[in-house]
Amino acid sequence: MWFAFIDETSDAKFKNYFGISLALVNSSFYPGIKHDAQELLMNKGWDPKIEFKGSCLFSATKGCPNVNVENRIELAADLLNLNVANKNRRMKFYFVRMDSTNQKRDYLKILPLLLKKALPHSDKKGDKDLLSVTCDYRSDISASEFQSVLDPVLREKNYILFEQVSTPASSFQTIGLLYADIVGYLVARVDNISRDSELFENIPKELFEDNAKVRKLQSSKDLISLIKQLSLFEVKK
Repeated sequence: MWFAFIDETSDAKFKNYFGISLALVNSSFYPGIKHDAQELLMNKGWDPKIEFKGSCLFSATKGCPNVNVENRIELAADLLNLNVANKNRRMKFYFVRMDSTNQKRDYLKILPLLLKKALPHSDKKGDKDLLSVTCDYRSDISASEFQSVLDPVLREKNYILFEQVSTPASSFQTIGLLYADIVGYLVARVDNISRDSELFENIPKELFEDNAKVRKLQSSKDLISLIKQLSLFEVKK
């Protein structure tokens, strides 16, 4: 059985930027990943009542106030390294970026193509043809809408959907969504800070390395380098 966890990301400055992040893991490895990730969060002092997500990595005002930004970056690295220690437990990550003026339309259009890229073809042996799909909650897209666009891919790849598409609000319990969120956030930060020419033109050379956005860019690149199985795609319009 496979578990697919899906989240989306955008950018406050580049309004048309839209990305979809997908984390895929074999169900037999999920319990260990969830146990270790939650244990790591608690051991580092993260409050379980507060969601750990990408947008709080570099923020002094979001997330758990008991963990400073430097320790949050270390925590993200430790979480990503959980998928490196044993190659058989690695999640595989897939990310697609695009320009979008209608996120709902493009989400429902592109997500099936991304899932088709990610899923191995099922051989229908044992429970290998069973797939669980979890999408982070969006108020404008229902679980049935997600399922409707994904059903043709599941039929083509010979998968049976476990019950129905799930759309929970992300939390300390949704570790698969946590990973999809963090990876999507990091890729989007690298994409958008890198293309912010105005930022780089206005920083004096002697202050370049001390600029907060430049440090965020480098930290994001360093964290992404820990992800051993990340496939990037782009939709051209």
